[in-house]
Amino acid sequence: MRLKKTAITIFFLLAGLNIHAQQDTTFQPHGDPIIQVFGVADYNATKDADRAYGFGFARAHLGYQYQFTPHWSAKIILDRGRPTSVGAIAVTDATGDQINVTQSVQEGSYYTMTLKFATLAWQVSPKLRVEGGGILQNHYITQERFWGYRYVAKTFQDRYFHTPSGDLGFIAYYRLNQTFALDAALTNGEGFRSDQDPYGNVKTAVGLDVNPGNRFQSRIYYAHQPSGAPGDETAQQLISLFAGYRIPDVGRIGGEYNYHINHHNMRGKDLYGYSLYGSLEVAKQSSLFVRFDHLTSNTPDEMNNPWNHDGNGSAIITGVHHSPVESIGLSLNYKGWMPENSDLNTRHHVMLNFEYKW
Repeated sequence: MRLKKTAITIFFLLAGLNIHAQQDTTFQPHGDPIIQVFGVADYNATKDADRAYGFGFARAHLGYQYQFTPHWSAKIILDRGRPTSVGAIAVTDATGDQINVTQSVQEGSYYTMTLKFATLAWQVSPKLRVEGGGILQNHYITQERFWGYRYVAKTFQDRYFHTPSGDLGFIAYYRLNQTFALDAALTNGEGFRSDQDPYGNVKTAVGLDVNPGNRFQSRIYYAHQPSGAPGDETAQQLISLFAGYRIPDVGRIGGEYNYHINHHNMRGKDLYGYSLYGSLEVAKQSSLFVRFDHLTSNTPDEMNNPWNHDGNGSAIITGVHHSPVESIGLSLNYKGWMPENSDLNTRHHVMLNFEYKW
């Protein structure tokens, strides 16, 4: 009897040690560096161009991500890019006389490093994930990943609306099932380079992903951002629709439509347009791509031309992408811009873009 009790005790001790060992080996905290660099060599063939040749770094991301437990993780990324580029500001009164103005935004150098993301994430359950801090906004990320050539050209919202990719606040992702997923965000609205405005106005956003199967994906997105100016009730709103289709080992084709109501909180001045893009795999590590953008604006009652007449137009982007190894991308491409205003020159650029990351 004593031998039996001893054997049972040893069995449970060994079982307990085995369970403990399994728990210790199931998960180990770990981290990884984040490095992403975009570079470009540009030949500007535009008529009367001020500069025909140029070389530079468009973007450099440096950071680190760490998984504390299966449910908690964090990420921090520094962005090498010019923090703010401010053009000329001119304000006139009702009689047409120019008014002297000042602006508080300071223009950074071309080599400034900015804290872009500093995110703490909690995987509440297999279906729910919550992130807070300096977060990645989910407005055009789906389109950017589907387009696949961010190092060659920004996607529509980023390129024409100048929507910041990051902001300060919270975002939650909830997967209903294999087909439907929701996300909702509450952020400052000024982007990752600015703190909350003094009036406490916040940006709210919601998105719905519809992905039946592994070939077709689509997304509907809406964002609402009040003005930060006192007494101004003008709210900037964004409506975005996207759909894309992939054929494994062949290529992909997709399109998006974006409407910016009260662009930059300017009452009655809207920007909108669409982008169509696709790629064709011609070899194991090489593909051809083409993209067409069209940007236009509304015409307020008091104006004869669309308010953004000089900035409206169409773009064509086409070229070849080659990846000699998984973490390197090379592209020889052409970018053309055909302005809506016929008095302006069509712009032509031949570029060699590269990307490396890990």
